[in-house]
Amino acid sequence: MQNSNGFNLPPVKETMQYQYEILDTFVIINASFFMSLFFFISAYFVIPSIERKGAGKFMLDKLKRLGIPTLITLLVIFPMMSLDYATSNIKGIFLTGNIDLGVTWFCWTLIVFSGVFALCSQITSGSQKSFVDKPIPAIWKILLFAIIMIPFNFFGLYMMEALGSNFLGFHLLKFFPMYISMFYFGILAYRYQWLDKLERKHAFLGILMWVAGLFIYKVASAYGLNGEVAMRGFTVIGMSMFLLYSFKKLCNTKGRWSSMLTRTAFAAYVVQLYPMKLTADFYQSFMTQSPLVNFVVIAIPSVIGSFAIGYLICKTPILKRIF
Repeated sequence: MQNSNGFNLPPVKETMQYQYEILDTFVIINASFFMSLFFFISAYFVIPSIERKGAGKFMLDKLKRLGIPTLITLLVIFPMMSLDYATSNIKGIFLTGNIDLGVTWFCWTLIVFSGVFALCSQITSGSQKSFVDKPIPAIWKILLFAIIMIPFNFFGLYMMEALGSNFLGFHLLKFFPMYISMFYFGILAYRYQWLDKLERKHAFLGILMWVAGLFIYKVASAYGLNGEVAMRGFTVIGMSMFLLYSFKKLCNTKGRWSSMLTRTAFAAYVVQLYPMKLTADFYQSFMTQSPLVNFVVIAIPSVIGSFAIGYLICKTPILKRIF
């Protein structure tokens, strides 16, 4: 058996197959919201950055800090992992319009999203008026939006099936309706200071929406539809509201370790595939019949290795200006 990154997973006895199902569930739960939340958080800082630097310098900074890591993935990390794959991957953009950017598809997508917003802000700069404060949308509006997004999410699925999973470097177009929405909501959240207005009721609603999303997943799957796409609006918005409120109340502190991990997190994110592959290759012959044990044994060194490399990158004179 192979996972999505190409690392071989051993076939296990039928009595142990349930552990793969546990891991699949773990992936589905995390994937149901976290990348969309990352787009929200990234967008939250776009407006102050443009106001401070200007649109031109803002985009040059994005190209440097996001574009160079993307090129490093294509031209350094991938060849180190497999030269044949790195070569065929680059050829793919000319043959099919698809190219795998690894985890830096997020960086490339952020460049595009930020560029579109910067361009729009420049076009409308002459007609901008002072913004009237707006509260967080009412609960019924939030629920209505989640419902309205269902057909848009399925349209994204249709586009992905027609164009490919990595069309122009945009990974899994079926999720892009929610990525675009959450990026836009991040802009609005800063403009109207919605994070300061989050209340306990929003966290409670978020959990209910997330649970409702899992129910929609089960129902849609039972009818032969893509449950992951159907539930997306509910799980993304629901869990995002819950986590944003929870972290605001419980984790809004700063310490030595948290500062260091925050500083190195982006570099660790970019290089994560390499220490993961090294760990998986080394552990290959020792893999047990327990997928959960294999997961833990590979995950812990991979995370530590990613942050260790990220720390060294952030200490390197030239690279620390990028990361």
